[in-house]
Amino acid sequence: MKTILVLTDFSKKAENAALYAMKLAEKTCANIILFHLIEQMDAVNVPETGSWVAEDYEVFKNESLRGLLYLKDTLETGHDPHAFKPAIHWFNDIGPELANSVAAIVQNEHIDLVVMGAKGDNVVSHLFFGSDASRVLANAGCPVLFVPPGCTYKGMHTIVFANDFKDDYTNAVQFVTSLARVCNSHIILTHFGPYDNAAFHCLELIKSVHQYAWVSSRLLPLENFGEQLTHFATGVNADMVVTIHHPGITLDKLLNGSKSKKMLNQNEVPLMVLPA
Repeated sequence: MKTILVLTDFSKKAENAALYAMKLAEKTCANIILFHLIEQMDAVNVPETGSWVAEDYEVFKNESLRGLLYLKDTLETGHDPHAFKPAIHWFNDIGPELANSVAAIVQNEHIDLVVMGAKGDNVVSHLFFGSDASRVLANAGCPVLFVPPGCTYKGMHTIVFANDFKDDYTNAVQFVTSLARVCNSHIILTHFGPYDNAAFHCLELIKSVHQYAWVSSRLLPLENFGEQLTHFATGVNADMVVTIHHPGITLDKLLNGSKSKKMLNQNEVPLMVLPA
């Protein structure tokens, strides 16, 4: 992993996600790009003055840049002097759609991971509401990490990897294995439904092809998979839950079950979603 894109709306939840990303970047020797989107608004015609927007966009841009610089300083202040020091770049943009901007940045800057705050109560900005999160997920083209409010990075000892084994998911498996190798993590493959040869195949793929031995598997009941996954992740003190996203699946469908949504809202476990 070389570059992490951190989305911010300057809320406390976004700052917390950025701090988490900083620690992850220190561990994986990655650099960081901070990004803030200024929502584009329709011009309003005001008599005798012509076209007018709520405030001059230059004012918005300057305030945004000050916020990005403050966030950069905050991350650098919390940097562990004994760890790798990520280079932190920042920029903003004006546009109507966060997902489109993220997709362009991912492609142009060769982003390996997008980090954003998970939806919770009293979110300051529109950026981290479910619809925007789902669109970012659908268009990013790379893994997206949702960090719950208040969740701090305490290492990556256990990764719960929920896999349906409908495919080899070569890129997804390689990404998880590479992250686990750097962080010295135990990967627990979870499978819902009958335990068949596909589960053994994925297990052997990680052990043999990717040469990572610290992996095990666990069968979970098929019903209420969101709740089952959340309960299991809590039980094993997981530091991260990883799932695979299929085109056309919204974030709400991915997080089927009220308890799985609470996993992101109650300061529990970060959720990383990988493209299929």
